[in-house]
Parts: sequence; structure tokens; C-alpha cells
Amino acid sequence: MPANNPAINAAAASGPGPLHEAASFFVVTFAELAVLFVLISLTVAWLRQRLPAERIQAMLAGRSGYLAAVGLGAVTPFCSCSTLPMLTGLLQARAAFGPAMAFLLTSPLLNPYVVALFWLVFGAQVMLIYTLVVLATAIGAGVLLDRLGFERYVTLPEPAARGCTAGGRPAWRELGAEALGQLRQFLPHLLLGVAVGAVVHGYVPESLVARLAGEPAWWLVPVAALSGVLLYLRASTMIPVAASLVAKGASLGPVLALTVGGVGASLPEMIMLKRLFRWPLLAAFIVVVLGTACLTGYGLMALDWSRA
Repeated sequence: MPANNPAINAAAASGPGPLHEAASFFVVTFAELAVLFVLISLTVAWLRQRLPAERIQAMLAGRSGYLAAVGLGAVTPFCSCSTLPMLTGLLQARAAFGPAMAFLLTSPLLNPYVVALFWLVFGAQVMLIYTLVVLATAIGAGVLLDRLGFERYVTLPEPAARGCTAGGRPAWRELGAEALGQLRQFLPHLLLGVAVGAVVHGYVPESLVARLAGEPAWWLVPVAALSGVLLYLRASTMIPVAASLVAKGASLGPVLALTVGGVGASLPEMIMLKRLFRWPLLAAFIVVVLGTACLTGYGLMALDWSRA
């Protein structure tokens, strides 16, 4: 076979195909999320051992509970999918429903890594607007969902049985078994969610994402936010991509709406949340994330117009 075969050279130059991209994404993402899920579940089980349910309830009770919840969300560097073990642990400990929802919304959107990236990439003013919008919508949505009685739409998995040591506290082996049991209960939803994310990753062209955020038209903000929710985006990868789109002339409003929609929720996360939430609560969560993305996008569009 000739060494310089044009067909082989062209195939090599084109890089891996969409099937290879999707398969690689599935393997890497599933392995990463499964490990994260077990580690976070193990940490939550250990915290429940150290902190009785009554103390967790007291910490997240009343108006100050919302501040504690968003503070907890702001210091936990979780992606949208890896917040679920922590949320499950809070709900199983009978933490107040409203603050638990505030944590769910805050954790992927507002943590030290995200805030630092926003500051470095977009500047302090954009970071401050983003932070205020996330905090306001997370607390406001938590209060509203609690007052509307959406807690009745939560379907918690049964806690795994735990063995005890002689001192009456669960041993690490039993805590590990509990964490693996939690993973098994979520495993079908995790597999399906990552599979959907892999198909999107492999077959949705980046040029389409760029076009969605390329013009300052008002209607692009909700379209970009919805597109972000349908994709599987992480802050560590999406914020640099957003910076490159803005550098190429894309409007900041739609780009940030795309970022917030994708980082705050994703199709894999929604599939996994279906294990915990019935449809009314899941729909309300999606509406809140879209609202947060749109408020951020329109706020930054208004900032651009005021500068013009």
C-alpha cells in the first residue's frame, strides 16, 4: 500500500468522526460522574453521621436557612449532575425544601471556580451582575416553590441500610456500601443522561452553537438559554468558549444566556432529576434555570446598550 495514500491522509486530517467523539464522551463522562457520585454520596453519608438530621434541619430552617443554602452552594464546586447526591442527602435529612432548592440552583452556577473565571474572562462588572442574578433567583425560586407546596412532588429513594461499628457509628465499609447503593438507584438515569449528552456532543456542530449566540437580537437570548439546557456544558469548558465567541464579535447577552442555561441545567441532569422530582417540580426547575439565563442575558444586553 502506498505510503502517501490521499484517502488515508484526508481521513487522518479530518480527525475522529462523530461516533468516536460521542463514544469517547460517554466513556469519560460516565466514569467521571460515577466516581464523583460515589465520592459525594460517601461524603454526604459521613456528614449525616457527624451531623444529626435535627442539626441539618436547624441550619437550613427559617430565613437564615436560605443564606446558609446559597452559601453552601457557593462553596461546593459541583457541576449540575454532581449536585444530586448532596441534594438527596439534604432531603433525606428532612432539610427545609425551599433552601434545598436554593442550593440546587446555586451550586453549579455560583462557586469559587465559576466566579473566578467570570471575573478573569469578562471583568468584575459582568461577574457582579451574574452573581446578583443567580443569588436573587435561587432564593426567590426557593421561597416561591416552598410556598406553592412543590415539596409534594419530591420522590426520595429509600436510604440504604447501614451497619454499625461497636461504637454505634457506621464504619467506612458500610458508608461505602451506602454510597454504592445510592449510585445503583440512580444508575439507569445516569446511563441514559450521559448517553443523550454523548449524542449531542458528537453530532451537534459547534458552528450551530456559535450561530445561536452570534447576533444581538432580543429573541436570541431565550433561544440561546434553551439551547444551553438541551446541551451538556460545564463551566470549565463553556466559559472559555463563551470568551472566544465574544472575542469574535458575538453579543455578550446571548452568549451568557447559553452559558447559564447549559451550566445551570442540562438534559443529562434533568433525566437524573426525574428520579427525584415528579413532572411539575421538574418543569418548575427548568423554568427557573431558563429565567435565570434570560435575566442574565438581558441584563448584559442592557449593559452593552448603555455603553453604546
